[in-house]
Amino acid sequence: MKSTKFFGKWLIVILLMAIGIGTFGALYLADKGRTDQEQADGSKAAPKSYLTNQRKHDIDMDALSAVMGEYKSGDGTWHLSIKDEYKENGPYLSVYDDKTGEPGFEGRIMYLKDDLVIVEIDEEQYKSMPEGWQPEGEGKYAILDCVSTDGGVNLGYRGKNLLFSAV
Repeated sequence: MKSTKFFGKWLIVILLMAIGIGTFGALYLADKGRTDQEQADGSKAAPKSYLTNQRKHDIDMDALSAVMGEYKSGDGTWHLSIKDEYKENGPYLSVYDDKTGEPGFEGRIMYLKDDLVIVEIDEEQYKSMPEGWQPEGEGKYAILDCVSTDGGVNLGYRGKNLLFSAV
């Protein structure tokens, strides 16, 4: 009787380990499913961090793929960086002064659809915004127009837009 219980417990442990290994393998193979070209280009947005169901619903991955990259403003004053993953926080946007390297603002992308992006501003990284731009919601959010253009991104706040070209 004792050996049957002992055998049953070990069978359950082995079954749980097999499920865990299978899950890990499936997740690993899903990431490997991206082609080498997509991984090299970064042309397909695929955040590796966990995104809440709401953020998955609010971020259009095709729109994110279209605007991901490094950009300079036409006047050379500002640098824009849009990434699908940054420090396991998911999609991220950063704007900083290109001449001095001083931070402008940056933060997690909370919404990206219909040519609109909402960024939760990292208060520790906030120094300034381009002329005419203002943070919203007591300085916690940047609500900006974001349109992918041929070779760049048109980013703006209430009609005060900056055209960024790919670096």
